[in-house]
Amino acid sequence: MTHRKSVFRCLVLPLLFSVCAFASAQSLRASPPIGAVVQTWHYDPLTNTVTAQVVNGSHKNITGYNISIKETYADGHVNKHEMLFDYVGRLSLIQEMQGTADEANIRKQFGDGLFHPGETRNEVFGVQSDLKNFEAIVDVVAFADQTAEATNNEGLQRLLTHRRATVASTEAADDIIKAALADPSDADPAATAAGKLQAQIALWKAQHTTDFESGEVQGMVAELNGISARQDKRNALQRYLAKRGARVATLLPHTKLAKTGERQ
Repeated sequence: MTHRKSVFRCLVLPLLFSVCAFASAQSLRASPPIGAVVQTWHYDPLTNTVTAQVVNGSHKNITGYNISIKETYADGHVNKHEMLFDYVGRLSLIQEMQGTADEANIRKQFGDGLFHPGETRNEVFGVQSDLKNFEAIVDVVAFADQTAEATNNEGLQRLLTHRRATVASTEAADDIIKAALADPSDADPAATAAGKLQAQIALWKAQHTTDFESGEVQGMVAELNGISARQDKRNALQRYLAKRGARVATLLPHTKLAKTGERQ
């Protein structure tokens, strides 16, 4: 029997859903009574994917959850692992897009960024061939009111660690950008900051820094390179910093979750 834990980040981008050639009619065994549950799963043997339907059974908006999975195969071997789905970054994205030409498109994809009571959401998992049974339980739920329900305390801590690392990485990167912008002799502070951030990413990885999200900072490098190509480099960079500050302000409250009791 193997056991692994994996974290799947889905802060902004929508999930890609597989079309099931074969649908299992089986429902999962009863999940713990917390804010979301996996109702059904569907296995596609042609693509070796499982699509699980998650429902928000609470009376509150959800921003993320952890799913513990047990896969049983025809030859008898069992694979256990966990997947973390965190959508809180969509809240800051929607805030950033307010009043822009892209706002309508973003809202069309993500609505207000929240998983509302009574709504369902599909999550797609890659599996091995000859799957015999698939069990999935939501054991951590984070709510928009900065509370959480969890029967898996390690999973809850991973969610919090991920969010805190995102904020810490953004704040550290912002400091580097501010330092570059503070040099009046620098004709292209965005390019300077991008280079320093790329070097910092390598350093953080080498040091195995825990409060670091490489994807978040790598995305900032790409955005800085785009700003570097503009004519109004300094003004654009100042506006970018203001946007990043607003992002941190939106995410920060969600890095501290009060765990509530399980509902009976």
